[in-house]
Amino acid sequence: MAGSLFAQKVKNISAQYTYYATASQSIDEAKRIAIERARLQAIADEFGTLMTQSNSSVVTNQNGESNVQFFSLGGSDVKGEWLADTKEPETQISYVDNTLVITAQVWGKARETKRAEYDLSIKTLRNGIESEHFYDKDRFSVMFHSPVSGYLSIWLIDDKLQQAYCLLPYDNGNGEGREIKSRTEYQLLCTSDELYPYREETILTAETDKEFNRLVFIFSTKKFFMPQTAQGEFVPEQATQKFEKWLQKNRVKDDNMYVVQRMIDISKE
Repeated sequence: MAGSLFAQKVKNISAQYTYYATASQSIDEAKRIAIERARLQAIADEFGTLMTQSNSSVVTNQNGESNVQFFSLGGSDVKGEWLADTKEPETQISYVDNTLVITAQVWGKARETKRAEYDLSIKTLRNGIESEHFYDKDRFSVMFHSPVSGYLSIWLIDDKLQQAYCLLPYDNGNGEGREIKSRTEYQLLCTSDELYPYREETILTAETDKEFNRLVFIFSTKKFFMPQTAQGEFVPEQATQKFEKWLQKNRVKDDNMYVVQRMIDISKE
C-alpha cells in the first residue's frame, strides 16, 4: 500500500552503519545492504523514527548442494525517504571471527514524509491470480487502483544484469507516464488493457532454477516524463544506476511522487 506525500523541507543528512553479512552473501551484496541500512539510519536519526528492514531468503537445492539467496528491501516503514546521494557512499571491509563485516558511510538529501488519507492498491498477478511467486512461462499482469487521478510508470529491475526495463507505459513516444483515472481499477500488462499494444500476454521466463526481479512502481498526481536521450527520445531500457539517478532527480523535484518496490521470484519448474 502507498500514499501521496505532502511537501516537506529537504535536508542534508549522513550516517554510518555496520553490517554483519551471512555466510552465503557476496561482498557486493553485503555492501549494498550496508549502504541501504546506513541510509535508513540517517533518516531515523534526523526524523526520530525507527529503522526497519524487510528481508527474505530462499533456499534452493541443486545436485545435492543447498544454496541460500538473500534479498532485502528497506525503508517502507520509516517516516522519511532518501532522495539522492550528495556524495558517493564509502564502505570498509573487515572480518570478525570469520564473518564478513561491512561498515558503510552515506551522505545525501532526504525529507520527512507524511501519509495522505488515500492509498494505492497494487497487486501482481500470476495467470490472473494474485501472487509474487511465478514459474517459467507464467502470464504476468498488475492490478492497480487509485482513489485520485495521476500518472503511473512500472519498471522491472534485473539486479543480476544491472539493467532497468520499462514495462509501462508500453510505447510512449512523448515520454509521459501512463495517465490513471481516479476510482478506476486497471489490469495492466495484459490484453485486458485497452492500450496494451501486443497480441500476446506478458510472459515471465527463467533461465536458472530460480530468478529474482524487482518491480518499481512510480506514481504521482503530477505529470512526469520517462528517461530521455539528449535528443528527447524515450529510453525504455538502461543501466540500473542511470535509472536510479533519474528517479532520484525526479523525486527531489516532485514531492507528490511515490515509489513502491516489490520483489518477485520466477522458478524454472
